[in-house]
Amino acid sequence: MEGFEKRKYKRLPLKFGISCRRVGSTAQQSQMGRTMNVSTGGLYFQTTDDAFKSGALLKVRLSIPPTEGLLEFGGRIAGFARVLRTEKLNVCSSDSSPSPHTHGVALEFCQRPRLCT
Repeated sequence: MEGFEKRKYKRLPLKFGISCRRVGSTAQQSQMGRTMNVSTGGLYFQTTDDAFKSGALLKVRLSIPPTEGLLEFGGRIAGFARVLRTEKLNVCSSDSSPSPHTHGVALEFCQRPRLCT
């Protein structure tokens, strides 16, 4: 059947800042990226960091910009997610040359993220 969507949750093309830290890591700095799409079940983001490994458990924080009628002042949501897959991407930089250091990371939420206080 052509055009049939197999995904359980609808993806929305939302662009949010994301920071991730591997659960149990003693690293002081989080890995950063930018979401490409988000759903109730997970998300996909781009990053220049190649430290993500399939199966890793991450603590994830999303920065939500102010949105009229939804989050008037913006905010952050956080939760736990597992890395489903990673891939190298051929993304053009601002000068239109391919960037060899961009990675796509697909995450599945272990539980629904919650608004941080």
